[in-house]
Amino acid sequence: GRSAPHVTMATAPAPSQQEITKFSQICEKCKVPTAIIEDHQQGDLVCTECGLVLESRVIDESSEWRTFSDSDKGGADPSRTAGPTNRMLSGGGLGTSIGKNPDGTYNQTLTRLHNSGRNPDRPMLAAFGKINELADHLGMTSVVKDGACDIFRMVVKPGQPMLGKSLNAMYAACLYISCRQEGTNRTFKEICGGATGTTVKEIGKCYKHVVKAIDGLNTQMMEQMITPEKLVNRFCGNLGLANLEFLKLATAVVGAFRKLRDSEGHTSEKQPASVAAAALYLCVQLYEGEAAIGVDISKIAEGSGMAEGAI
Repeated sequence: GRSAPHVTMATAPAPSQQEITKFSQICEKCKVPTAIIEDHQQGDLVCTECGLVLESRVIDESSEWRTFSDSDKGGADPSRTAGPTNRMLSGGGLGTSIGKNPDGTYNQTLTRLHNSGRNPDRPMLAAFGKINELADHLGMTSVVKDGACDIFRMVVKPGQPMLGKSLNAMYAACLYISCRQEGTNRTFKEICGGATGTTVKEIGKCYKHVVKAIDGLNTQMMEQMITPEKLVNRFCGNLGLANLEFLKLATAVVGAFRKLRDSEGHTSEKQPASVAAAALYLCVQLYEGEAAIGVDISKIAEGSGMAEGAI
């Protein structure tokens, strides 16, 4: 048998070569294979023999020619797409920029006038950057970061000063609320410990302001309370006690505490971290495995962030 013909895959032409290309195709009028011109600028397929427009408004399926590498940034940027929109900024984050002159220089007058104009998104972008820094310091996910930025955008309006409230405290409060919404178990004390330039009292004041400002948020926070059961697993992981037997024991101790508390008529979920840390301290005394050896109250206090006296 004959061998199959060798097929060479052609690469997409450069943008300067994409204006007009030729290929062979059977013309409907000529009834024979003729040279067909594909005009990318007009989107037409034209027969070179009779001039018949075979197709119009042809979709260009070639490469988008976007610039990604640093070596390609020396010449003209052939990108045909803009950056992603940001719904948290005015106009989707799409603004006007002053480009370069043909010789590669900038028009200083236009650039100075453009930069002197008031950008309503500048304070918001600075706030988002601070929230991201705090979230990265605490090891938060991108979902929590975006949620905190969205909460900040809903509460703080551009151009309106926050009387009597610290921006750093507002960043921490928004991040704490976002953690609660996304099920990330971070205590209020942990968030306050990561925030700088503010106090626990200021963060608490901002938290109450945000919950009051957003409709339905107070109810949502009550439904998504941080409980000792949620914190026990993470504290066990911090102390290297995340084995199945110890986790079952810790969960049983927390459950026994809850039954005792409910029987006495107490329903408050205050200080869940203290309850979780105390449950771990009790479990260390009861557990007979090697994993609990060397884990004393000081290590539990360090792993949970609670004081030894509270435990």
